[in-house]
Amino acid sequence: MTSLPEIQRQSSDNRVSVVYNELRTARLNVKYLQAKLRMLKKLNFGYEIVIAVATSSTVAGFSLWQQAAGKTIWASIGVAATLLSIVKPILKLPASLQRKRERLASYMILDHDLNTIGIEIQQRRKYDAPLRRQFARALQRKAELVKQDVESFINERLRRRCYEEVIRELPAESFYIPPGR
Repeated sequence: MTSLPEIQRQSSDNRVSVVYNELRTARLNVKYLQAKLRMLKKLNFGYEIVIAVATSSTVAGFSLWQQAAGKTIWASIGVAATLLSIVKPILKLPASLQRKRERLASYMILDHDLNTIGIEIQQRRKYDAPLRRQFARALQRKAELVKQDVESFINERLRRRCYEEVIRELPAESFYIPPGR
């Protein structure tokens, strides 16, 4: 899906910083998918409203549609509804919404797992072998997610906005780096 720009990654070769980079990347994907889902839901809702209004005999009977301007507007709504009725099944918005919901849930779980590892590092004051194994499992789950991710278009403006939110939520100075690592 999306990841942090290379120039923004911590330059340290510290193994712990990799955990935090992956946490930020997972959080970025959660935010990005949440925003995309909101947009798709609004688009789908808009389609449904136009189609519902255009096919309603009650709305069609409103007296304002009997005037010259009203007839033109009603005809335009009818054309839009017809086009949307044709295009909507081709776009498969409900299926796209479902796939994004599932991917979002998976990224939220990954975000939770990585955040838990970060908290454990902070509480234990070290990044030990059990935590490295947990991190390796999280990376395997991420690899499965990446394989499933077939979306090729990334909205760069949205990605940047989400990235800035992540940096505010998870600033580098908030992460604990054990001494001697």
